[in-house]
Amino acid sequence: MWFTNNIEIAVNATLPVEARSVTNGGSPDVFDKSPWRAPGYAKVLGSGCGVYAGRADYVQDSSGHLLMNFNPGTDAAAEVPSKTPFVWKKGSHQEVAWAITANHGGGYSYRLCPKSGNVSEECFQRHVLRFAGDKQWIQYGSMEQMGDALSDSVALPRVELPLVRISNGTFPEGSEWARNPIPSCKIFDQSECPSDAPKEVAISCAQAASGYDVVQCPPGMAQFAEPYPGLSGHVPFWRSTFSEVPQWSNSISSNNSGDPPVSRGFPFSIVDKVMVPDFLVEGDYLLSWRWDCEQSAQVFQNCADIKISSEGPEPVDADAHEGSEASPFTVFP
Repeated sequence: MWFTNNIEIAVNATLPVEARSVTNGGSPDVFDKSPWRAPGYAKVLGSGCGVYAGRADYVQDSSGHLLMNFNPGTDAAAEVPSKTPFVWKKGSHQEVAWAITANHGGGYSYRLCPKSGNVSEECFQRHVLRFAGDKQWIQYGSMEQMGDALSDSVALPRVELPLVRISNGTFPEGSEWARNPIPSCKIFDQSECPSDAPKEVAISCAQAASGYDVVQCPPGMAQFAEPYPGLSGHVPFWRSTFSEVPQWSNSISSNNSGDPPVSRGFPFSIVDKVMVPDFLVEGDYLLSWRWDCEQSAQVFQNCADIKISSEGPEPVDADAHEGSEASPFTVFP
């Protein structure tokens, strides 16, 4: 729920055509102003961690739940409580991950900002992290199968994918972004949706064009080549193994059959490794993940608590690519 909604780029597209996550947007191109067409250029609400419901208005009900209303928006960086930070050693390579509920294509980057200063989108833009290596992975959670007949959960293997890295045409100039490796569907061209339809109809049409509710894209109907057969889709449904469903989640629906509740989204995370610059000042930071979408006019964001230290875990990554970590967009004041 932390994102910026209904946002378009105010510049001409800068993204190389081969890095697109949609085959085309018809004529005229309905995606020509989508955020991913110029990664990092779309102006976002809030201070780099997203705002609730994607818009600058909300209100709390008597139970403390956030509801949309015409009041000043709540910012994740200011409102979400801090958690125990992960410790990252300077100069190390660290794993980060995100998961998809609704697949809007596009791509993403990871950024840092010191918590001791002015936390802002501009601060995060000055400190974009580089990816380590030329690979990424999908990681499934443990899955419980067959109930009492198989008491132990099944641990699925991590699956390696090629990393599609983009640094041309990005903002800040030269900053590294990764294309979302999971293609959404093209059931029909989204440009066929009526341009003068009511908002609800337009949204439903766009979702239908993207393959809403199908488990995976039908053969030949993925926006780009699947990294592995079956790794595609827009909002697939699957059975959750969680025994308790968070009350705040609107992506999980229960049933009365005794079966696990049905969840919308993909049952895996997309894992990357990022380089932690060795010149960082030790202290507390926020790690911002920013996803610029292409099949929707949205930028999703979230933040995590990180502590940078000269000591701490140092994962070994033999596949890290060479290159300067002290590039202009990772210079910390």
